Amino acid sequence: MDRSCDPLPSQPDQNIEQEIRDLQATKAQLQREVEELRSQRTALKVREPKLSKAKIGLWLILISTLALSIHNVIVRITIGQRVNLFGLFSIGGLIQPTIGNSLLVLWLRMLVVVPLMMGIAGWLYPPAWRDLQRLILQRDRRPLLHIIASGAFLFLSQVLIYIAIAQIGPGAAVTILFMYPLITVPLAWWLFHDRPTRLRIAVMSLILIGVVLTAIPSLGAAKIGGGVITAVLSGIAFALYLILMQLGFRSSHPVPVSVIQFLTVLVLSSMSLSLPISLGVSIVPAARIGFFGGGLVLGVFTLVGYLANNFGVRYMGAAQASIIASSGPVLTAVLAALIIRTKLDWIQIVGILLVTIGVTALSFERMRKPKSA
Repeated sequence: MDRSCDPLPSQPDQNIEQEIRDLQATKAQLQREVEELRSQRTALKVREPKLSKAKIGLWLILISTLALSIHNVIVRITIGQRVNLFGLFSIGGLIQPTIGNSLLVLWLRMLVVVPLMMGIAGWLYPPAWRDLQRLILQRDRRPLLHIIASGAFLFLSQVLIYIAIAQIGPGAAVTILFMYPLITVPLAWWLFHDRPTRLRIAVMSLILIGVVLTAIPSLGAAKIGGGVITAVLSGIAFALYLILMQLGFRSSHPVPVSVIQFLTVLVLSSMSLSLPISLGVSIVPAARIGFFGGGLVLGVFTLVGYLANNFGVRYMGAAQASIIASSGPVLTAVLAALIIRTKLDWIQIVGILLVTIGVTALSFERMRKPKSA
């Protein structure tokens, strides 16, 4: 009787099975190594100090506020009488506080800001140029007109505040500029049906008292009193700029809006300087290098302030950022006292503090206000 036997595996089959076992062993080893690397990475992450976005935003807003405050001090060094830098030596006084000279400083500043802003707009907000094209070509012209008008009022506010800073000092001028809630709150009620609360009315009263206290010591001389009036007009123009900008933000991102606003300021300052009338433009030949250098520095500080504020708002939120930014009058006054030895009466110091507290309280109220559906 025949007996059938199972065939023995051939040598090639044995080799394949051995290769499969080797591959499985290698795979298991790799998996163990991957798990070990993952555990090491997790341990490193736990030990690594974390800097939250809120803290980054806080530092950026502080840098923005500091840059804009230094900008105001540099304006005072450039325009008006010479000052003592840190009490060591006399500096500045490059041009006199006239409308023409103020326009010239603003124009030079925009020559720096506008090209740089256009260059980084796509980096800050990738669809910036697409949004700009849409704004320009769309049938409804109101959003574009609102943004251009906001740029026009920004232009007017900057020209006036430069003159005011030269005449009554950075701290007092910027504090009076911060009277803008006295205009924006009623306008927001009228345009956006944002009825002011009791707290808002109380804060407006506090700001008004602070502005009056800040202005009183500067109302004596006719020229300095004119500086107070100029600062008040600058605050009104700034309030209209903010209201119109808010209308523009309803349909566009802040980056393309800022590009249009800065372009508007550059165009208006260029057109104003080319008018066939005497605006008081006068630069001593020996001071031209310092003047143009000061204009470039102002442009750099403007852009640093804008960029730091832009990213700070992204990380921190607009409401919280506005609380930090409301320290502008106090910081400007402190820097002016340290850098150029600007002196303030005690009544002005009280006024600056009242305005700062009032603007900060408004920012707190906006932060706590529930968002409407």
